[in-house]
Amino acid sequence: MKPNSLSLKFLGAAGTVTGSKTLLTFNGSKILIDCGLFQGIKSLRKQNWEDLDLASDVSDIILTHAHLDHSGYLPRFVKQGFKGQIHCTPITAKLVRIILLDSAKIQEEDAERANRKKYSKHEKAEPLYTTEDVHHTLNLIVTHEYNEWMVPGPDLRFTFIQNGHIPGSAMVEVHAGVKKIVFSGDLGRLKPLIMPKPKPLPEADLLILESTYGDRLHGVTSAFDQIKEAVNLGYEQKGQILIPSFAVERTQEILYILLCLIRDKKIPSLRIYLDSPMATEVTKVLLSFYEFLKDPELRDIMNRNLEIVSDYRASQAIVAMEECKIVIAGSGMITGGRILHHLEAHISKPSTVVILPGFQALGTRGSDLAKGVPEIKFFGKYYKVQARITQLDSLSAHADRNEILEWVKHTSKLPQRIILNHGEETAAHSLKLKLEHELEIPVLVATPNMHYVMDF
Repeated sequence: MKPNSLSLKFLGAAGTVTGSKTLLTFNGSKILIDCGLFQGIKSLRKQNWEDLDLASDVSDIILTHAHLDHSGYLPRFVKQGFKGQIHCTPITAKLVRIILLDSAKIQEEDAERANRKKYSKHEKAEPLYTTEDVHHTLNLIVTHEYNEWMVPGPDLRFTFIQNGHIPGSAMVEVHAGVKKIVFSGDLGRLKPLIMPKPKPLPEADLLILESTYGDRLHGVTSAFDQIKEAVNLGYEQKGQILIPSFAVERTQEILYILLCLIRDKKIPSLRIYLDSPMATEVTKVLLSFYEFLKDPELRDIMNRNLEIVSDYRASQAIVAMEECKIVIAGSGMITGGRILHHLEAHISKPSTVVILPGFQALGTRGSDLAKGVPEIKFFGKYYKVQARITQLDSLSAHADRNEILEWVKHTSKLPQRIILNHGEETAAHSLKLKLEHELEIPVLVATPNMHYVMDF
């Protein structure tokens, strides 16, 4: 590569919303922006088992936030020989620890169950990585506050800027020589429910912009109204109200809505079971972050109505309980976790109500339920779907198409070029057309392994 040239290679989250990995190369320095796990359809998940052949060349990894599709490949990459530093904000570091340990535990348990029940197609099912691999990874993390500048290589520096997606999340501003590149990360809502809103887009030559909701607008139906109707329906039917949820941010949002609805007497004062060790740990970490958790009235309702379930045997006992109750359990797209045990017992009952917490990636069980499939498969078996399914269409940690456009427009100076990543193909191309029409600047859509070179 010529001196003073910069290139990007999109190793993940190109044509899909998972597996975020972008390799930045500048004057010999190689930095990975995010190191995420592929999720969803089998062809994507299989890529998690492929080595990147980069581990010894990459000096630093920069994490935009803790979600598994941005951090979940880290232990695998470390196992391949990465020995550099992993940079993130302090809250992201705490959340990554919880998320990766939970991910490893689930993989170890799934492999053990597959071997015991002999439903793996392989001679012996193995986890992608183990808890031991995660501990090796955590030792490489270095934390930085927002707006603190780091220098990973000659004439190369970067900083984190709050982007409102989840606690600790950030866009990344990179200065490489005279060039400025901004990675939006997963951009939060402009009028969020419990999160601070994103900071303005800084001046940049190139913007790498997410496009998850590039072809959609969030629904106008209030999440408060949707949850109220679903809970009251479940109560009338004396059924189970099951909420598969993402442990970080979404669980806390849903908990906030439930507490407010109970306070305002819009739903019965039902028992709420938080049946997710990871969500429980996350909520403890974030007690001082969310303002609503400091509200005395809501805290009082939470203390009375919320039961945190950490023990596996207690979880199984709650699964067997027939009384009407609300259960919040991982995972949010039903790719694993304790929600599967609740669904195993109750998905085939017409009295059950399942509340999907938002966007469901293609190929996940959550996506199948949202489409109205007659049966879903887990634990090696198919289960009839007779429960009532409700999908929240306004509750999201991602900006929609109009919010993305508004955020980009309100910068002091528009970027010279935009590259769209982190979006399904149709979403990214729809957003490309909208941005080019409104802003009159060139927009590219990242494709898998696309190599882009910036001229100086």
